[in-house]
Amino acid sequence: MNHYQNSKQTSFKLIVKEAKNYPETVSLIPRFAAGVSRLEVISADIEIISIQQAKNITGVKGDKDTLVDKLSDFTVDVSGAIHSYAIAKGDKTLLAKVNFKESAIARMSQADLSKAIAITIEEADKISTQDLAHEGITADEMTEFKSVYNQFKSMSTNTREAIIDRSGYTKQLSLLFAEASEIKKNTLDRLASQFQRKAPEFYQKYKAAATVIYKRSSKTHVAEPVKQPE
Repeated sequence: MNHYQNSKQTSFKLIVKEAKNYPETVSLIPRFAAGVSRLEVISADIEIISIQQAKNITGVKGDKDTLVDKLSDFTVDVSGAIHSYAIAKGDKTLLAKVNFKESAIARMSQADLSKAIAITIEEADKISTQDLAHEGITADEMTEFKSVYNQFKSMSTNTREAIIDRSGYTKQLSLLFAEASEIKKNTLDRLASQFQRKAPEFYQKYKAAATVIYKRSSKTHVAEPVKQPE
């Protein structure tokens, strides 16, 4: 959720809380009571979906970043071993293919890193296990390298799926906020004026809860509280 949605959700929850503190007063207007009950349900749904939306990408991205770090290290080590092997063999073509320096790998996009990994693994597979081990890279290390790379490719698919899921959560939240705002504006706010006569104390509590307060960042990055009557 964005900052304004968070602030609106806070307002919805406060409205429900104040209504529960004055059950007899709220019951004086059945339509108002029904509106509060529906607002409570919507607010609970918003809470659940917002949690799913927030953790959806974060968890996948964190796992993927860990794999990228491992793959970067493997690529540096294995391409370096192949580079050394190519020098010993005088193979300039192979030298050019695996000239992946650590500083260059650190600056690579994930797409470029993926290409570098694929090239490194492909060229490593052309070298005998004994020759590669002579350069310091064991068969077990190559097996792990390939396994991590396969995890990375699978994780890339999961990330795309997570983005699609996140889009769905965003759409659901948008619909829930639209319904909640409609109930508040056209039912609760319109009926609440009666409480000025019937229950002034609750009316003041409702008005305070119904005011959305959020922080808007200025161009100078100084955040100031802004009140938005709903």
